Amino acid sequence: MIAQKLDLESVKSATEAIDSIGSNNSELMASRAIHINLIMRQIQGKDAKSIKKVYNEIGAEAAISRQAYYEEECVKTDMIIMGTVYQHREAKRILSDMQELKPYIDAISVAIESSKEVSN
Repeated sequence: MIAQKLDLESVKSATEAIDSIGSNNSELMASRAIHINLIMRQIQGKDAKSIKKVYNEIGAEAAISRQAYYEEECVKTDMIIMGTVYQHREAKRILSDMQELKPYIDAISVAIESSKEVSN
């Protein structure tokens, strides 16, 4: 048995690799193979914590400042959001009903869907 690292640079290359072994549902699995990190700047603390909570619940991660995490008044924070293409899309689905978060979720969605990893 041999195990070796597999570098997949895009959803397209992941789909091709998954198809090459004869697996089904390669498009969905490919979106789980590609990880994308984003940075967002000057997010309201309470909004950042809400976004972080959803990302954590789906197995992804979002880093925010201590002040935002502990809900200090009037704080803004930068945040780094880490997840697979699938997780980013799932977070968008979950958060889509929260109007106060719509501008953030729309910005995340545009960044993910226009990234070279997805648009290739």
